[in-house]
Formats: sequence, C-alpha cells, structure tokens
Amino acid sequence: MKLDPKLKQIIEKNKHISINSPNRNYYHSLIKLVIGQFISTSAALSITNKILLYFNAKTMKVKHFEKLTIGDIKKLGVSTSKAKSIFEITKEFSDLKINKKIDLFSEKELDKFLLSIYGIGPWTLTMFKMFSLGYRDVFSPKDAALRKGMNNANMVLINADHDDYDSYSEKWKPYRTLASMHIWKSLD
Repeated sequence: MKLDPKLKQIIEKNKHISINSPNRNYYHSLIKLVIGQFISTSAALSITNKILLYFNAKTMKVKHFEKLTIGDIKKLGVSTSKAKSIFEITKEFSDLKINKKIDLFSEKELDKFLLSIYGIGPWTLTMFKMFSLGYRDVFSPKDAALRKGMNNANMVLINADHDDYDSYSEKWKPYRTLASMHIWKSLD
C-alpha cells in the first residue's frame, strides 16, 4: 500500500477479502481452469456444475474421463479444444503419483510440464500457481479482468501492451497474487 497509492485505494475500498486455501486436488483444479478459459465465471461455473452433476460427484476425477473420447467429453458442454485439453490432462494424470511429483517440481519443471499439455498456456499456468499451489507472487498480464481493473484504477492506459501491466505489477512484489485478488474484487 505504501508503494502504490492506487492499489491502496482499492484495498481500502475492498476492506478484508477472503482467500481460500490452495486446492491440492490438482486434476480437478486444472479441469476447472480449462473449462473457465475465455468465458465468464458464471458460464464456467454452470458448465462445471453440469459435468459434476453428470458424474454425480463433488470433484472431477481421472476415472470420470479416462474412458471417454474427445467427442464424449465435448458432449458434456465444452468446445472441441477444451475437450482435447481435458483428454490430454487426463492422460497425464492417469499416473496417480503425479500430484506428489508436482509438489516436488521446481517452478521451471512445473512450467515445462504443464505447458507441454495441450490447452494449458501461460494464463492457466498462472491461475494454477495462484489457486492450487498458493504462490504469493504471481501476476498474469494476459488476464482480461486484471487489465480492466488496472485500467479502471488508472494504473495503466487502456490498450497498453501486456508488458506495461507486468511492469506496473512489479511494485507489488512479493504480493502480486494478493494485489491481483484485490483488483479482481474491485470489479464486483
């Protein structure tokens, strides 16, 4: 707050925000993130709930998808691209020890592993680090909502390069995840 008066205003307006504990069910987290790519939060929640209802489950599990084809997954209400991504994530997570491996990965190894899976790009990787691994200093300059919130707060000019958002976020180190959460909340 001392280093950024504009963020200070947002934090003071938001007051306390709740931060959930990291979700250690990495498979479920990745599937939810893939479903949520490029759509609204409410649409993503609706699709996720529909899929969970279909499987009569509270969380996504490898066993739900491992015998499905990409076409079968698509019928659950996702695009072909997302169905392919879910299919590929399921293949990777059929190794039941992958959660433990992820916990042991260096950040570079994690990046290499996840980015090698079809449909997982920088945005999904960043959200995974924030919400599943609990990284405290992560920022996603490609997140449309973060850019909008920063534009609304006159932190960065509208239509600026992603690098400009990333550069501005440097002043929030080592708490860029928390700053991002406050900016998202400012849009509610």
